[in-house]
Amino acid sequence: MRISYRIFLGFFIILAAGFYFFISWMMSDVNVQPKKSMEESLVDFARILAAYLEENINEQKIVTEPLKTFMARAGHRQFSAQIFEINKQQVNLRIYVTDQQGTVIFDSNNGEWVGQDFSQKRDVHLTLEGKYGARTTRVDAGDPLSSVAYIGAPIIHEGEIIGVCTVAKAWKSINTFIETTRRQILAAGILGFLAALVLSFFISRWITLPIRRLKIYADSIKEGERPDIPGLGKGEIKELGDSFERMRESLEGKKYIEKYVQTLTHQLKGPLSAIRGAAELLREELPEQDQKKFIANIDIESSRLQRIVERMLELASLEHRRELRNVETIDLSQMVKDIIEEISPILKQKEIIILLKVGEGFCLRGERFLVQQAVLNLLQNAVEFTPGGGTISIEIKPHWNRLFLVIRDSGPGIPDYALDKVFDKFYSLQRPDTGKKSSGLGLSLVKEVAELHNGSITLKNSAPPGNGAVAILKLSMNPVAARAMGLT
Repeated sequence: MRISYRIFLGFFIILAAGFYFFISWMMSDVNVQPKKSMEESLVDFARILAAYLEENINEQKIVTEPLKTFMARAGHRQFSAQIFEINKQQVNLRIYVTDQQGTVIFDSNNGEWVGQDFSQKRDVHLTLEGKYGARTTRVDAGDPLSSVAYIGAPIIHEGEIIGVCTVAKAWKSINTFIETTRRQILAAGILGFLAALVLSFFISRWITLPIRRLKIYADSIKEGERPDIPGLGKGEIKELGDSFERMRESLEGKKYIEKYVQTLTHQLKGPLSAIRGAAELLREELPEQDQKKFIANIDIESSRLQRIVERMLELASLEHRRELRNVETIDLSQMVKDIIEEISPILKQKEIIILLKVGEGFCLRGERFLVQQAVLNLLQNAVEFTPGGGTISIEIKPHWNRLFLVIRDSGPGIPDYALDKVFDKFYSLQRPDTGKKSSGLGLSLVKEVAELHNGSITLKNSAPPGNGAVAILKLSMNPVAARAMGLT
């Protein structure tokens, strides 16, 4: 399971447990709090009525006629009170009064309980003992919503409790408020849980984003790419990324040295063997013509060794660079013309015709020396594969904020088996004129220069086949020049 899913699952379990216990507690609490409030109000009302009855005592007896008249008048009064979702239209209180023995002497419900012995009822029994008397009784034993609260208050005369005034009210009147509140709490809890769940999902993704970036970075390295280390923020993940980068550089350095020692050794074997063979033959007495021939071979192979070493050094310095140095504005049009002028002796010797279409003022930002080396390598490559009397066309094409340097030769083209190898180090094809190979590092150098300048290089056959090869060097254009030409 992915780490982001594990974090999200952890959030889910914690949130689910937290919301479950919180909502359960709220549900139970909301079931009690309104009842506490109603009980407190009933206590006040019972005490008020008891005080009212204490004003109507005659010869140690409680006179209930004024209360009966008072309650009858209140019961018949018409009104309409919209209390949130309930429209209250009548008084829903029941009052009964008992004497000192617990016998009911007054009942506001048409005298239904008058004469009954309530001395064992909790509200009456405890109140007569001077304690707080209250009870809850269900009208229907199987229905918890039919409960009625009874709150008793003592009727005191000359310091003695001579009766009890009990106020009763059904819980049903507040159950509607309770159920509405419970539904609202449940809905709010579910919405809050879902919102927290969505937020936890994005938090888990945010937490694991640096890890995913680090994975992509590691995968790119595995594929042989040279990516920049991604933004990993701060903290332990950033330190881990830095450790990855140091490890990559260390491993690349070891691998680089191992690979280059092997390839360099392989490439140097040929010239060294030729030089050694020629030197051994020169120890013998040879005709002057043969001596000159072997000395020339030594000179040629020595030059080849020098070129290989120089190109290796250039390529090695490029492959470990991540940014440009000494950046300046380069006029690519003028650079191409200068290079053609530089190699003009070779062009004249082979009678190669140059078709030039490079325009004026096509500029880019980069390292002049590197770009010059890349263009020179491409032109030298085209010259070497173009037969005497052939043509090379050179064109610069702007497109958006890019410059395309297109070089076409009229040589034999690239064999199919070599199309995907031409940029490999030390891979080289025989030159048509001499049958010899180059160091095989020129195009690798061009590729490194292009990538360092955020560009690319492609080499393919012209269409139709047999009409030579075409090299396309793509480089970023100078933004100022691009805007001046309306290309951005």
